[in-house]
Amino acid sequence: MTTITENDKYVLNAIFNPNYPLDFDKEPLSSDLTDSKDDKQSLEIKKLEEEGVRLAEQNRLDEAIEHFSQAILLNPQNPSAYNNRAQAYQLQNKTEEAMADLTKSIDLCSSENRHQKTLSLALTQRGILNRVLDNEKASLEDFTQAAEFGSAFAKQQVLLSNPYAAACNQMLSKMMKELSHTS
Repeated sequence: MTTITENDKYVLNAIFNPNYPLDFDKEPLSSDLTDSKDDKQSLEIKKLEEEGVRLAEQNRLDEAIEHFSQAILLNPQNPSAYNNRAQAYQLQNKTEEAMADLTKSIDLCSSENRHQKTLSLALTQRGILNRVLDNEKASLEDFTQAAEFGSAFAKQQVLLSNPYAAACNQMLSKMMKELSHTS
C-alpha cells in the first residue's frame, strides 16, 4: 500500500475543505484509526476511505459515498468516515445528510480524546453548514468549539463574528497594505 505524502494530504485537504486555509493549522491530517484493535479491519477501513477520497476528487461522488458507507458498516464508531461522507454529501448539496453525518461524527469524537483532529474538522465543517443555513448562533457555537481544539480557521470566524474585532481587523489590514506600499 502506498503511503500518502504530506503534499497529498494538503491537496486532499484543499479539495475536501475548500473554505479552510491550505495549511489548516500546519498539522498533517491524521487517521483516527491508528490504535484500532483489529489491524486488518483498520487497514480495510483506511483503504475504503482513501478510495472514497480519490473517487470524490474525480467527482464520482455517489461511488465515494458508497466507499465511506462501507467503511461505516465495518466500524460504525469511526468518526472519520462520517466526516468524509458528510463532505461528499455537501458536494452534492445534500444538506440534511451532511448535517446528520457531521453530528454523528462530532458525537463519536466527543467521547474520546484521540479524535481531536476529526472533531475540529467536523465542528468547523458543521459551522460552515450552519452559516449557509442562516443559523448564526449554532454556527458560532461550532466555530467556538473548533477554535478551542486549535482550528485557526474557526478562530478567524469567531473573531470576525465580533463586529468590533472585525472593524479592528479591517483597519489593521488597511494599515498593513499602506505600509507595504510605502516600503
